[in-house]
Amino acid sequence: MAERNYNVDNLKQLQKEINKMNPVDIADKLEVLPEKSVAIWIKLLNKDLLADTFTELRPDNKDRVLKILSEESIKDLVKELDEDELVDTLQELPANMVKKLMTSHIDRDRREIVNELLGYPEESVGSIMTVNFLSVKSSETPAAAMKKVMESDLDAEKLEQIWVTNDSLVLTGFVFIADLIRNKKATIESITQQITAAVSPTDDQEVVAKLSIKYDLGEVPVIDSEGRLIGIVPAEDVIDVVHEELQEDFANITGISDQGESYIDESSFTIAKNRTTWLVICLITATMTGFIIQRYESLLAQAVALTAYIPMLMDSGGNAGSQSSTTIMTQMFSGNLSAKDFFKVIFKEIRVGTLVSLVLVAINFLRILIVDNVNIAVNLTVSLTLFLTIVISNIIGGLLPLLADKLHIDPTVMAGPLITTIVDTGVLLIYFEVASVLLGI
Repeated sequence: MAERNYNVDNLKQLQKEINKMNPVDIADKLEVLPEKSVAIWIKLLNKDLLADTFTELRPDNKDRVLKILSEESIKDLVKELDEDELVDTLQELPANMVKKLMTSHIDRDRREIVNELLGYPEESVGSIMTVNFLSVKSSETPAAAMKKVMESDLDAEKLEQIWVTNDSLVLTGFVFIADLIRNKKATIESITQQITAAVSPTDDQEVVAKLSIKYDLGEVPVIDSEGRLIGIVPAEDVIDVVHEELQEDFANITGISDQGESYIDESSFTIAKNRTTWLVICLITATMTGFIIQRYESLLAQAVALTAYIPMLMDSGGNAGSQSSTTIMTQMFSGNLSAKDFFKVIFKEIRVGTLVSLVLVAINFLRILIVDNVNIAVNLTVSLTLFLTIVISNIIGGLLPLLADKLHIDPTVMAGPLITTIVDTGVLLIYFEVASVLLGI
């Protein structure tokens, strides 16, 4: 991209334009602008807008911006960043830049908070929570609470809910700022909303997403073991968590792990390695189907027509199992199902599998009867196998995610390639055993 010529009038117009832009759009522009233009844009941006834009940049571009900024500008930028945003930045930057920021640009008081947040495990609630929130005691008056709001330097979106604690700082609820304004003569207790959910800083971040979706929470409070409010996870961070968990689940379902932030920037070797791992596992486990076919080779030799229906049966079983597992995982994520519902899921999937298989068997029976030139015994063998395949695949697909949850494994790991491999093996065993009985081979 060619560099733009700037004069005084152009700079004034540019400053007016870019300071009205959304931080996300500014970050997109800074990703592609040449060095000189990036430096000019940074100079023209308001401090708070620069901070919001900085949090939207990719790690390499954050490093680039910090190298352009003067020491004084870096200090100003660091002051504008919330502690959780600062932690995210430190986790993304090179070690030498992290050391420089921690020793030269972050105040001692903030450094303690930052170090505490950095100490939480990756993907835990503590690693994403913010400590920037406003709380009032239940013994205070709405007028006193409003005074705190007026004197607060927090962003407006962080003041929509004001958290309420008792004198020991134990969380008791929250009040909306609108209720404070409307009920100046009331007591804080009388307008306090009850807490429907709270999380611990050591909980997995996925817990936040589940609770936020279940209870429609704009902010999720974080409490310590004594019930004291120590942080919150705001809605924008919840959305990020949902996005990350969705990406992770898709990766697990398709047998891909540790996918990088950017497909284009990720090395071909890394992507190939991630894809190959599960494919090799499935390749090895799929040899079971080969052993089964070899075992029943004599049966296939006497009834060659059976061979033509193996792909259809295996595909039907795999698809049924995937549908079942996807449904169960969705319900688990929403909090409607857990490992304790094991037997309920079994009976439900038996009923669902029976209804689905009856439809498929009827259609497939007629199709074979009209299109294929095989005897009725083969048709019955295929139909009965299809019936059992759908029912059993539904049960397996429904139970594997619950089993994973019971063993504290990500349920999505049990989906996709693993379910397909298990179902394929089961389908062949059922098929050949049914054929042995019905065909008398």
